[in-house]
Amino acid sequence: GGMGTVWAATHTVTRRSVAMKFLKDSVRHRKDLRERFLREAAAASSLKHPNVVEIIDVFDFAEASPVMVMELLKGETLGAKLLRDERLSMEETAALLLPVVSAVGAAHALGIVHRDLKPDNLFLLEGGGEPSVKVLDFGIAKLSAERYLQDGPPPGLLTESGSMLGTPCYMAPEQASGEQPVDHRADIWSLGVILYECLSGMRPIEGENLPQVVARLMSAGIMPLERIAPELPPEVTGLVKLMLTR
Repeated sequence: GGMGTVWAATHTVTRRSVAMKFLKDSVRHRKDLRERFLREAAAASSLKHPNVVEIIDVFDFAEASPVMVMELLKGETLGAKLLRDERLSMEETAALLLPVVSAVGAAHALGIVHRDLKPDNLFLLEGGGEPSVKVLDFGIAKLSAERYLQDGPPPGLLTESGSMLGTPCYMAPEQASGEQPVDHRADIWSLGVILYECLSGMRPIEGENLPQVVARLMSAGIMPLERIAPELPPEVTGLVKLMLTR
């Protein structure tokens, strides 16, 4: 990602497989980002929910990168699934996103706002009968989103054709325009975008760069979901419309 590098690792004593997330070399020398990485990660580690990736430990090194130790997951992101399947049924969308809503709601109850909810931060675990999903990047998402707005997208956010990947298209208008502070309602907007995309196969707002996305957020109307997917119940399309209210 734009902020971190993740390694799979094995604890030398317990032999437990874990994931270790380090700040990238390009940002770890900045004292303010290091301190905030540790502060945000520590706050996120207090969030105990079955649908949030578990943060096992958080610690710092004097001359190296701070690190988060997390449970190691196997599967794929919702982003990868949508790239393959394009759109999901209402039943599958509900099965995958209701646990996400529960997890994000638990975070909001603790005063934690994710700020970067998107399909690539929703991880679908492989195996088992019932679908299981984990929300990723509580703790580092806030830093990633804010750095993105301040510094512009890192090269990794561009596709081979030069078009921009998802992050700005999932941002609420007040977040994309750089207004502060951003509260829990930004996460509700992002969840609305994800719902819209899962049910229709397209995002409500598209753009090749951040200024284009912001301009369309502020001026263009969002195509009502019921026009794209008329088979959906009005309760569902009405909910999505409410979530995507400026």
